[in-house]
Amino acid sequence: MRRTRRKDISQMGLTHVRVRVRNPADSGRCWESNFLVDTGAIDSLVPRHRLEDIGVQPRGRRSYVLADGRKVEMEVGVAEMEFMGDVIGCTVLFGDEGAEPLLGVTALESLGIEIDPLSQQLRKRPSIRLKAVDMPAAGPRPAEEEPAPSRRKHSGPPGSEQPDAGAAPAPERSRSAAAPPFGALPAVAGGTA
Repeated sequence: MRRTRRKDISQMGLTHVRVRVRNPADSGRCWESNFLVDTGAIDSLVPRHRLEDIGVQPRGRRSYVLADGRKVEMEVGVAEMEFMGDVIGCTVLFGDEGAEPLLGVTALESLGIEIDPLSQQLRKRPSIRLKAVDMPAAGPRPAEEEPAPSRRKHSGPPGSEQPDAGAAPAPERSRSAAAPPFGALPAVAGGTA
C-alpha cells in the first residue's frame, strides 16, 4: 500500500485525509486512499468495487439528498474506518465506479475531529462531546437544580403555600416563560396547534 508523508492534505480549500477502510468481520481485508472531507455529508462514501473487494456487503438502502437537490437511493453497509490514529465503525455508502471517496461528518464527530476554518486542517478536540442524560453529577449541584424550599402544610388553595421561616423565597416563574415539554407544540395565538 502506498503511504503519504502527511496525514492530511489541503488544496484550494479542500481537505483530504488518508483513510483505511476495513471489513469488520475480517480486519485483514482493507483498502486505503485519500478521502475528501465533506462536512455537508452525513455518511461516508466509498466506491462500490472497493467495498466489494474487501468483502463489505450492502445491508439496506437509504434515501439521500445530493448537493444539487436531487434525491437518490443508495445501498449502505457497515465498515471500520481508520484515520488520524483511531478506528471507528460506521455506515458507508456504496458509490459509483468513479466516485471520489468522501469522509462524512458522522465519522469525524465519532472521533472528536473538527476542521479548523482558517487552515482547513483536521484537528482532534481534547475530548469528545457527550451529553449526560439523567446521570448524577459528581460534586455540588448547580443552583437551578437545588431542591425547592420546604413548604408548610395549610388548608389554603393550591399554589398559595408559604415557605418555612428562614427559607429562601422560591424564584417567581411565569407560565409563559416556562418551556413546553419535549415534543409539545407551542400554542398558536388565536387558534389551536
